[in-house]
Amino acid sequence: MVFLVSNVLWNGDEADPVPELATALGVEPDHIIAHRLVKKSLDARQRKKSWRGVYRVEVQDDHAPAQLRPSVRLWTARDEGRYGLDAGAPQRRNWPATTRPIVVGAGPAGLFAALYLAEAGAQVTLLERGEQVEERVGVVNGWWRGRRPLDSESNLVFGEGGAGTFSDGKIYTRRRDGELGFIFRRLVDFGASPDVLREAWAHLGTDRIRAILPPFRQRLRELGVDVRFGSSVSRLLIEGGACVGVVLASGEVVRGGPVLVGVGHSARDGLRMMVDAGALAEPRSIAVGVRVEHPQAMIDEARYGGGGRGDLPPASYRLTHSPSRGRKGHTFCMCPGGMVVPATNHPERVVVNGMSFAARRAYWANSAVIVEVTVDDFRRDLGPEHHDDPLLGFSWQDRIEAKAFELGGSSYAAPAQRVCDFLKGRESSTLPRSSYPMGLESRPLGRLFPDHLSGGLSAALRAFETKIPGFTSSEGLMIAPETRTTSPVRFIRDARQCSVSVEGLYPIGEGAGYAGGIVSSALDGLRAARAITLESLRA
Repeated sequence: MVFLVSNVLWNGDEADPVPELATALGVEPDHIIAHRLVKKSLDARQRKKSWRGVYRVEVQDDHAPAQLRPSVRLWTARDEGRYGLDAGAPQRRNWPATTRPIVVGAGPAGLFAALYLAEAGAQVTLLERGEQVEERVGVVNGWWRGRRPLDSESNLVFGEGGAGTFSDGKIYTRRRDGELGFIFRRLVDFGASPDVLREAWAHLGTDRIRAILPPFRQRLRELGVDVRFGSSVSRLLIEGGACVGVVLASGEVVRGGPVLVGVGHSARDGLRMMVDAGALAEPRSIAVGVRVEHPQAMIDEARYGGGGRGDLPPASYRLTHSPSRGRKGHTFCMCPGGMVVPATNHPERVVVNGMSFAARRAYWANSAVIVEVTVDDFRRDLGPEHHDDPLLGFSWQDRIEAKAFELGGSSYAAPAQRVCDFLKGRESSTLPRSSYPMGLESRPLGRLFPDHLSGGLSAALRAFETKIPGFTSSEGLMIAPETRTTSPVRFIRDARQCSVSVEGLYPIGEGAGYAGGIVSSALDGLRAARAITLESLRA
């Protein structure tokens, strides 16, 4: 029999866990046939600073424990996918000549959708408005350093890899789908460390993501995928209520289908394109706020205690504030040893995000601190002329981003304020040193946000001070605004993930309103590709 055993002390790859596994199972050590570490995580509760492991353990059937403890359960088929064992390629098949999938967007959703379809034998076209990663990095760095203007087509959010290319590269998720094995194994195939298969809080770092993307692209082309960069889609071809292709900004018509659109949460024109084509969508609530930056050493002290962190990784945190009355707030996309970066794709707009490299060695730690904003907020703040627009949340975001550009001096400098000064309602006379590469302007951030958002941020920050002493001290720096945590629209899909109103159109990933990170976006694209593949068998 095979069991999943959790909460086992992990002392490194060379240590023998069998005695502890046998104790946890209630069997003799020689009754264990095989074992494998499938996940490890750091237990820092009460500053224990110990690593704990989850193991797959096979025991002799005639010596199975009579009663299972809470930390032990039977291994299931779901665990096969979650822990990377069910990771084989889909079976290749002959596709109908009329089925030639088009994937729009080379972020995680689009890349994994294209990969799965191609491995299943489909003739796939992958269209990306931005450039491949090698060129994209130079474009972004040139803009950050003031050597070139913002490129609205290839930037921090558009281009190969999507917005995740310039991020912490977190690849953990709260989703527990069986397809996780497919995704993680492919990442390792393309160059990720095998350690990501067993780390509970695995991350890649922007440098490793950039190294993974070229082998990923090469594999797609080996499978026959027509991968095109600099190919912005301006319109969907709709005939008889079905999507039968796309029109590029160049005027070229590309016929095929089904069409999977994974353009990300910042491609407002691409999402408008789907609405204009008849795709049913509805606005959804989001969370908006700021990036808060502290010295990493301060976070280490608060999380690990005195004496430094030693061999432990830079400390991170995940904080929530759920008052009985008022706005909920939480931290998001925490980047230990990282930097705050400009993340707009629109001229004369300021947006910030967090990023880190694999080693996480930067002086600072940063995280978004965000507060819920509802559809009713959008409607109240924008006025009745926007009430019937499913994309009104983007107009609400854009208003804040434009105001941030103005407050930053009509450059791409970001408005900023010390946390302590924000809470006391005063402007910061000085700002601490920061990782943000395009400059900061000291501004009272209460002028940037609506009152309901400023009040929610203040309450959340005060609550976080009780969990991390010093969070609201003069060392804490607020850099604004963090507006693009997720998409403020959701496209309505059927069980196949196809649009309920346009046959052959598959809105996928973060922009469609069904994901919130690299892995969840990849899962969403993969699931749509699997549904299309299964449907091809019935054609």
